[in-house]
Amino acid sequence: MKALLLHPEFPETFWTLRNALKFVGVRAESPPLALLTVAAMLPRDWAKKLVDLNVEPLTDEHLAWADLAFISAMTIQSASADAVIRRCRAAGVKVCAGGVHFSTPWAPFEPVDHLFIGEVEETLPVFLEDLAQGRALSEYRASRFPDLARSPAPAWELLDHSKYANMLVQVGRGCPYDCDFCHIIVLYGRRPRYKSPDQVLAELQGIYDRGWRGCLSFADDNFIAHHGKAKDILRALGRWQAEHGYPFFHIAQVSVELVDDQEVLPLMAQAGFVGLFLGLETPDPASLLECNKRQNLNRDLVAAVRAIQAHGMEVIGGFIVGFDTDSPDIFARQADFIEAAAIPKAMINLLAAPPGSRLFKRLESEGRLLEASDGNTTMSASGLNFIPKMGRERLLEGYQALLRRLFEPEPYYQRVLTFLNHCPPNPYLPARPLNLREVHAGLKIILALGFQEPGRRAFWAFLGRLLRQHPRRLPVGMLMAAVGHHFRVIMHRFCEASR
Repeated sequence: MKALLLHPEFPETFWTLRNALKFVGVRAESPPLALLTVAAMLPRDWAKKLVDLNVEPLTDEHLAWADLAFISAMTIQSASADAVIRRCRAAGVKVCAGGVHFSTPWAPFEPVDHLFIGEVEETLPVFLEDLAQGRALSEYRASRFPDLARSPAPAWELLDHSKYANMLVQVGRGCPYDCDFCHIIVLYGRRPRYKSPDQVLAELQGIYDRGWRGCLSFADDNFIAHHGKAKDILRALGRWQAEHGYPFFHIAQVSVELVDDQEVLPLMAQAGFVGLFLGLETPDPASLLECNKRQNLNRDLVAAVRAIQAHGMEVIGGFIVGFDTDSPDIFARQADFIEAAAIPKAMINLLAAPPGSRLFKRLESEGRLLEASDGNTTMSASGLNFIPKMGRERLLEGYQALLRRLFEPEPYYQRVLTFLNHCPPNPYLPARPLNLREVHAGLKIILALGFQEPGRRAFWAFLGRLLRQHPRRLPVGMLMAAVGHHFRVIMHRFCEASR
């Protein structure tokens, strides 16, 4: 049997960082971890090919080779997923589809031959047995959330890692919180489930043995959903990193209450973490209460960000505008908070109601739902899939003003410099000289931002201050300048499309 594993294309958003990645010579930020995990569950005697449409095209030759296609997608990839399914059907290739998009209630998609709803650690083996006996079903639905001890190490041998900015590891699923705009608990439950530290180290060793060095991100919706289990993994990570000379630096998504646990941040620093994504959402307590983001209430969020930065970790912040309780001054308040907290990578979203979320059900009952969200709450007017209380025009105008205030060159570069003042380098990561690829990337960034972008005067002023104030942080500052360029490209496209 010949299995073609297909990862649909992401549309360009804040999150893709595509206009920044081009400087460093990679095609996509992260590989398709779910498909690589599925590949590891397929029979060893099957021939397997991975085609990630974010780094290469799907060709007729690929389809002519395949007996069976496996597609995994998030809802934001739905347009590409539908196109891929149609191409497979036209080529006579049967399709197995699973993942977040295909498991989300009410999400429309092209018909497939074999649909997998929920996590596949228990259903895929049943399908493979049925397939071998010629009686494979059209639908396989997980009846429970599986033990992650059953989840194999991904099939990294299928991947050309030179095409990606980072590698991925997943250590757990599930989140104890119930934010009303999120459907994570619908997909993965509220009881956090974790792999064992030995499983995690085996996956790291596999990535290390394939020759990868650099950024390794944890693909968990909340890495510290269970503090005790997360700390066990962090201790094991710290020992492994020290034994191997710290070949990786890490990024993860966490919830803000990690600052209440005096052990977590030092353990993360020792394990080599350099960045944490936090869903900060809004500085408005009424809006936090509205969306049930109670873990962010009754705390000084700027102080929480400062505590993380002080341990050598950047805070990448997720923010939302469009809550019912948002007043017209929310846009200025969001900007004030982001500037005070010195968060360069502020992912500012229009509120969207994904199918399955409590917000979706509430807005539907109130007659305010317009359409199913594509899951892209970032930089997309199409993400506004409901009637906002402040009015659509006012919300979009305020949103555009907020983006311009934060991402035009001068304020963005100032925020980067302020961030560098507050966030020292992770002391556990060894200093190393720049390699030729990084030097080449730096020269391309200077050429683009210093000579071609309208904000080039602000860039040269930033570069001068960076060299004077933080000369050893030049690679970090240049990478953040490239990220700011990406944000501006997407911002201008959004503003043009919203006219």
